[in-house]
Amino acid sequence: MKSPVERHIAAGVLAAALLSAIVTAGVSYWFTQKQHAAAGDANAVVDALTAALAKDAPPQPLLDAFAAAGSVRAATIYGAGGETVATSGAPTGELEQIFRSLPGGGSLAVEPRVATGGTSLRSVVTPAAVAAAIAAVLALGVASLTSRMVRGRVDAIRAGVDDAIRDQTYATRIEPQAGALRPLAASLNKLLEQTQQRDAVMRRRSAELEAANKDLESFAATVSHDLRAPVGSISGFAQALDEDYGPKLDDIGRECIYWIRHSAKQMNELIEGMLQMARLTRLEVHRTEVDITRIARDIAMNLRRAQPDREVEFVIPDGLVASGDDKLLRAVLENLIGNSFKFTSKRPGARIEIGARNDGGTITFYVRDNGAGFAPEHAAKMFRPFQRLHSEKEFSGTGIGLATVDRIVQRHGGRVWAEGEPEKGATVYFTTGRSEEWAA
Repeated sequence: MKSPVERHIAAGVLAAALLSAIVTAGVSYWFTQKQHAAAGDANAVVDALTAALAKDAPPQPLLDAFAAAGSVRAATIYGAGGETVATSGAPTGELEQIFRSLPGGGSLAVEPRVATGGTSLRSVVTPAAVAAAIAAVLALGVASLTSRMVRGRVDAIRAGVDDAIRDQTYATRIEPQAGALRPLAASLNKLLEQTQQRDAVMRRRSAELEAANKDLESFAATVSHDLRAPVGSISGFAQALDEDYGPKLDDIGRECIYWIRHSAKQMNELIEGMLQMARLTRLEVHRTEVDITRIARDIAMNLRRAQPDREVEFVIPDGLVASGDDKLLRAVLENLIGNSFKFTSKRPGARIEIGARNDGGTITFYVRDNGAGFAPEHAAKMFRPFQRLHSEKEFSGTGIGLATVDRIVQRHGGRVWAEGEPEKGATVYFTTGRSEEWAA
């Protein structure tokens, strides 16, 4: 995890202050050492002057020569009684004088051109440490103030982003910034602008698709409704022809009447399926607590009554509950259980199981059978309208049932999918878009 930016600012300012104090102490110490070297030279000059006087050199000319040469600033020779024997130069009184005793009595007082007082390392380091401490305190203050300023500007950008997120139209923009935060604010505004443009395109396309779907559903419902009458007439006249003139027709004629009536029946089932799909998928979803167990058992009982000679084992546990529309979920189960009942018609020991499992907090319901099954590569197209995986001679049907299931599940905000293998059965799973469902 990266450290906060405020910590980086404080550390940088503090490091700069300490480095400045260390450099200042180093320069001061270097300058002092230079002074020490100069002071050593001054003592050597005084020693040379003392040696010359010990050899009886004339005092006044000697002092004048040293003063004129710039070796000393001022010099005075005192006699044994303290009287002035010779003097040269102009003393300032600002620098410490160097004294030497002369042979035979008397003394020499010299004011050098540089200070002779020594300065220890401690005398340099101590002030430098004090200066570093003061600099550190000031640095922390500056860092704190800078951090507050940076945090305030970052908080302003974050507040702008939060406002933009809450704005469903994505029209909110972040206020322009100065300095290093200017490119960040500009990039965020550019991103918001692109998001707004894409959202507008998506809204327009969504509205167009919704309108197209409504038109298609309306068209399908209208066509299906209008086809019911002529299909009914064809079926009715074919039945009348069979009843009134069937004995007078030969085998070929009677077979033609049979296929006319059979095709009319198929057409009527297809029309009814389309009307049911259009009607169910347009109903508003009213969510309640739906007893899946009760609905599944009702459907199973009705199927047994319709074909009492069939031996099918239904496995329906207690306590299956879903959040959804009772009428629409009943239509889902009628289609799924009805399909399983149909596709197990040629299977000895037919078994149909209705159950549920917990998938990460979301209850997934399923209808499983051991019937004809299907090839796994066909799983995706099973839920398209009019898609059939088996011929009419094998199993009757219109290809509308699973498409209706898909539409209803989508209306609930859930999803539906299938798994299966040929001659090993099939399982259809579906959710209803809520995680608060439960199963026993």
